[in-house]
Amino acid sequence: MRHHGLITILQPDIVDATLARYADALGDSAPVYRNHVLRGLNYQALLLGHEPPAESVLAWVVHDLGVWTAETFDYLDPSARLADDLTADFAATDLDAVHRMVLEHHKVRSHPDRLTDTFRRADLVDVSKGLIRHGITRDDVRGIVETFPYLGFHRWLAKGLSGYAAKHPAAPAPMLRW
Repeated sequence: MRHHGLITILQPDIVDATLARYADALGDSAPVYRNHVLRGLNYQALLLGHEPPAESVLAWVVHDLGVWTAETFDYLDPSARLADDLTADFAATDLDAVHRMVLEHHKVRSHPDRLTDTFRRADLVDVSKGLIRHGITRDDVRGIVETFPYLGFHRWLAKGLSGYAAKHPAAPAPMLRW
């Protein structure tokens, strides 16, 4: 952990160690995805008011990974399944919580489970570039982005989503949940 202003920046070594296993699948996107994971984890910590549990760290590592491992933007189920073999590495004991965070992180409405809902809101903070902050300060967003820059994340996201939508016009955003 590093301190940046009033917030403590989380950067667990397990994130880099696990993402290294998927380096071939991630290719040039590896640093882009890594920074998204770490920004999200830090936003979730701020929303929770404390360091997230091991289940959250594992969920952040795998939450979008199916985009690369399954080569699709219909990636929630493949991403959730990746967690199954990683729980011991993360000392995560509640695999259902990990699956719930991954499967519901694009849920449009709030989720009754606090851990899942803070995960969902943290992802939205990052995807919206801090336009939607859910109570996180602009300074905290700025500090986290300075530590873990976007590196073209939003361009990559727009290109990937538009390409998927063009090929699948009947279901252009299969990852969204109500």
